Amino acid sequence: MTDPRMHDTSADVRKLYDAAQTFDPDVAEHVQALTDILDEYASILAKSDGARRQLGDSPDPPLWLTLRRLWDITSEAHADPDQDDIPRLINLSISLARFTRNLVAAAPFNQERAFDNERAIRRLIYHYTSFNATQDPATFAATRMLSQALSNIVTGNDTLTQTLWTTYLNLPEEQLVLPRLFASPDARTVSSAFVLVLNCIHDSVHRAELLTTSPRGPRICLTMLDRMASLFEAEESTEEGRAFDIGYEVFKRVIGAGLVAGLYIRLAVHQEVITPHQTTLLKLIDSYLHGSQRAHELALSRRPGADRSSLFDVLTETFLALSSYTQNAIQHSLASGDPTPARSENHRVSPDAQEQSDASPPLQNLDLLLPKVCEALVLVTECLTTVALRAEEAATDAGRPRISSAIETSVNTSVSGQPSPKDLLVAATASSGQGLVESLVETLRLVDVFVPRITYGKLVKRPPPPGSEASPGGQQTNDQQQGHEAIFGQKGDGGDPVEDARKAQVAQAFAHVKRDLVRLLGILASQNRAVQDRVRVCGGIPVVMNLCVVDDYNPYLREHAIFTLRNLLFENVENQAVVDAIKPVGRWDEEKVLRDIRGGV
Repeated sequence: MTDPRMHDTSADVRKLYDAAQTFDPDVAEHVQALTDILDEYASILAKSDGARRQLGDSPDPPLWLTLRRLWDITSEAHADPDQDDIPRLINLSISLARFTRNLVAAAPFNQERAFDNERAIRRLIYHYTSFNATQDPATFAATRMLSQALSNIVTGNDTLTQTLWTTYLNLPEEQLVLPRLFASPDARTVSSAFVLVLNCIHDSVHRAELLTTSPRGPRICLTMLDRMASLFEAEESTEEGRAFDIGYEVFKRVIGAGLVAGLYIRLAVHQEVITPHQTTLLKLIDSYLHGSQRAHELALSRRPGADRSSLFDVLTETFLALSSYTQNAIQHSLASGDPTPARSENHRVSPDAQEQSDASPPLQNLDLLLPKVCEALVLVTECLTTVALRAEEAATDAGRPRISSAIETSVNTSVSGQPSPKDLLVAATASSGQGLVESLVETLRLVDVFVPRITYGKLVKRPPPPGSEASPGGQQTNDQQQGHEAIFGQKGDGGDPVEDARKAQVAQAFAHVKRDLVRLLGILASQNRAVQDRVRVCGGIPVVMNLCVVDDYNPYLREHAIFTLRNLLFENVENQAVVDAIKPVGRWDEEKVLRDIRGGV
């Protein structure tokens, strides 16, 4: 319904035309008069579709020439303003952007005509996102309103959206405005920027793909991921939380379109196993897969006509790279020199030798990147676990029973004849020749040796290896104590609450690693005789048994380890014999210290 005050459209446009003709941005009275007119009509336009149509269709005087003149004058006035003029120019930008935003909302004809002002709007956004401008909170409203105006101009208009998106993804590096918007300290401005991107890629796989393939696409993705990382801990009810939710919708479109594997690869840095942006993207992928019942289909799918790896391929390769890095870093830190040799089925490790290998030698060099690598390893492991479980659930829902465990096989196939995610993981091999199953076991073993275990808030002290000289009461040897000092950066028996907190902080840096790795191992071992045997051959059964404990920073570790042990022993006599041959060598006392009881027991 047309607003009563819009009955004479030509008079309304004439009023705006006259104000524009005599407008001088350096005269305070002119700026105030114009902003009053713009704000009056912006309020009317926000409530009335008919008012937008009537004002946009006005032939005499032409509204669009007047609007173009106002945008050009406003843009030029910001080139080198006096300090005293800045507040007036901010108000002018806000009023003009609000008027334009409301004028073009859901009005295709108005959008077409208003798009001529895109360049002026872009220049103003560039100005208000400069470092100096962002130091003044008064500018945030102008930046936000300009972004909203730009978004409304193209929303729902495929032709304009394509033009704008293509332009913005091919601008010279120094002219990019989207990264500057995402760097704004104002959360509402960031929300507006995410809305603009979301509107541009909505219902268009092609435009979403430009984020990964265009010259500036990855650069924009980097800034979006940076901002998402800063918003992860935001409360949902806050402006920061709302910005995160909108940003997540952007990446949901990218992931759902099957483009995230290519984006992850584009974010890689030469000779770095993982980057912060890849870790942030993994968090988003993990969240998406966890909430999707068709996660396995998405992960295994490939873009039609594109010779690219699937998301599952990328996740598998990343897992192998991260686990290999973790193994090498821990071995180097423990000064082990050479990796622990693989254990063969015919070469049974004695309990003394096994415990000797598990004892913590003194640390030489601590890789500062290792906690970040382990954080990414947890995310990748969770993604692979989700995909494997979703595929199992889909097979069960479709009435396809699993192959009997009595049948020894390394590859089970789905109805379509394609290997399942579990089978692909079992068959995966690193470039070094180490299989994924063996990599899982070795990473678990080394992490369990390397990372201090915190139980009920207290450090669990490891016992001295059999045959070594121990201090009275079963305390650690000097070498072991030095090793723990290298981890914790302190001496003492751990009785100091402050030092206990520092120890817990160290363990927290490796949170969930053991839990998620042993969980994935249990899934792979379920009803798969080949995996059961491979775990036994590489000495993995004692490793899993050692994880049947409470660990504050690996919730439900004991339960997952017991379930994995069950899957390893199920209908496998050889594996059961390994467990039967293992005898207790000590008991845990009230201080969580393992006391040697082998003499006479």
